[in-house]
Amino acid sequence: MNFWLLLAIASSLFVVGVRLSAFFSGSETGFYRVSFLRLSIDAHTGDSVAKRLLWFVQNPEFFVATTLVGNNIANYLTTIAIGLGTEAFIDSPSIVVEVGATLLFAPVIFVFGELMPKNLYFRAPIRLLRNNSRLFKLCYRSFLPASIPLVWIARLLEKLSSATSNRADFLLGRHRLIQVLSKGHEHGILTNQQGILVHGLLHDATRPISEIMIPTETILGEEENASREKLLKYARENHLTHIPLRRHKSSADWFGYVRVLDLELGSRQAESMIRTMPRIPAASTRLMALLAIRDSGESVGVIIEGDDVHGIIMENVLIDHLMHPLGVPGT
Repeated sequence: MNFWLLLAIASSLFVVGVRLSAFFSGSETGFYRVSFLRLSIDAHTGDSVAKRLLWFVQNPEFFVATTLVGNNIANYLTTIAIGLGTEAFIDSPSIVVEVGATLLFAPVIFVFGELMPKNLYFRAPIRLLRNNSRLFKLCYRSFLPASIPLVWIARLLEKLSSATSNRADFLLGRHRLIQVLSKGHEHGILTNQQGILVHGLLHDATRPISEIMIPTETILGEEENASREKLLKYARENHLTHIPLRRHKSSADWFGYVRVLDLELGSRQAESMIRTMPRIPAASTRLMALLAIRDSGESVGVIIEGDDVHGIIMENVLIDHLMHPLGVPGT
């Protein structure tokens, strides 16, 4: 084969091999460095790139198998390139010459195919993963015939070892987050109240709203047609700041509320001050209930299941539970 043609083929294969090695080595570092919580938030806002990356987070076996196959292909290409390049200069190179040439190029492969890309992805994991997400998806689909057996083997070994994977912890990076928060508190970056709030979001926000709602049979409230004077008297007797209201001649159809402040300062009829409570499904978590109340701009929500009212929940109660997840105010 012509010297220049052989050299061109060898150079091209070497560049492609080093580029692939850099891509897969860097992607592996970026994958374990990226904030999975950030990806989840971006994906839920409709970001297609974040959704693509989040899929690999939820299926890490396929990511690992793809990078493993890709790195092997990259190593194979660089090995062939070095062999062809050696053959271009020496007609029948010996094993010793080929090994020597491989050792000669090893530092170049290590620096440009491993060290530099890992450092770059370590410093900017989200940006680089997003920029190369389409290429990784293409490689994933191309390598699928070779990676599927690896995934099966990994899952089989996981079952045999009785290993339990906590997918939620993996997605949210809870242990990593807790370490960051601890360091932040230690160095004075994170205040005690901020730490309590984060603890509440991690441990208390996903608990059901039914645990802390006020059931219908114990709600302190009045009928919707109650007069302003009657409502004010009822609020003073029961120390209320918000008075829940139910439909006329109904004991459980709670639908709205009035603020005592509005009754005290306003001169209008009480019926014109009624505010409608947002309807929150009984299966909602505490955080979902708080978001629903905040989005509606109200202070009280009604817990429902179908057409049945199960109870009500106050915004300040939800905030107290998130700020004091142990349920002891001020702790």
